[in-house]
Amino acid sequence: MRLSRAVLATLVVSSVVAVVASVAEPRAHALEPPPPAPWKPGPDVDGTLGMYAPLGRLQRVSSPAEWMRLTAGYELASWVGFFASFDAAFLSTDRANPPPGERGYVLWGFGGGARMGLPLGTRWRIPVRLEIGAHKVDDQGVLATYGFSHGHSFGFSYGAMIGLEWRATSRHFGLALEGGLRNDAAVRDDAGTKPPFAVLAGIVIRYTL
Repeated sequence: MRLSRAVLATLVVSSVVAVVASVAEPRAHALEPPPPAPWKPGPDVDGTLGMYAPLGRLQRVSSPAEWMRLTAGYELASWVGFFASFDAAFLSTDRANPPPGERGYVLWGFGGGARMGLPLGTRWRIPVRLEIGAHKVDDQGVLATYGFSHGHSFGFSYGAMIGLEWRATSRHFGLALEGGLRNDAAVRDDAGTKPPFAVLAGIVIRYTL
């Protein structure tokens, strides 16, 4: 009788252990991250919100201000693609001596170039962006007061940015931090004493179709 009870208890314990193991095993597999989706060529779009910080003589007139950019492109390979862009910086003459006092103005334009990605694993990479374009200023003539009279027509621009990008496992979404330099001929000073460079930095949200 005692042996039968021991056998019965052993069978009950074994059944409970088997049930618990069968429940825990799928949960353990569920906690494992899914493998990243395979890369394939296709179009992509991204938006950037950040800062435009003038250098050279313009930094005596304007402090760093808001900057936004929209791009559309095509990834030819997992490490290289091409893009076209529109961007605008919303600046003011807050550092200049009056008159006429502080006035707001917009530096805007179009560009295009190549974007490369240096892999740092399956979900991280270093994006490198090389761009040329044309920009102009909408300022109602206020910058000419301070010696910047070239902005009413489009001027040549060029620049480069580098950053750190994270890609979601779905392959479609990405989030990056980018920063770099750009030269904007539209805001060069009339004396030509210093090149019209600016620091650009921002947060990028990217979607790949």
